[in-house]
Amino acid sequence: MKTTDLWFAAFLLYNGIKLIDYEILAVKKCRYTFDISKEDWKKYRLMFAQSESSKIKQYQSELKDMMY
Repeated sequence: MKTTDLWFAAFLLYNGIKLIDYEILAVKKCRYTFDISKEDWKKYRLMFAQSESSKIKQYQSELKDMMY
């Protein structure tokens, strides 16, 4: 499964999911590929949505919006 969401990718790594590849798409933008089933992917997406990490990501986005 693949994602370009850096925060979610870090969350997966933190939870022991193996990163199997990455692709640089642009400056400061990558696509990360993980060794994970679709069922587990869904489970971790839900876990991430309810986590403190997701809240921090949202606050960071709001702070960035203030800068531009």
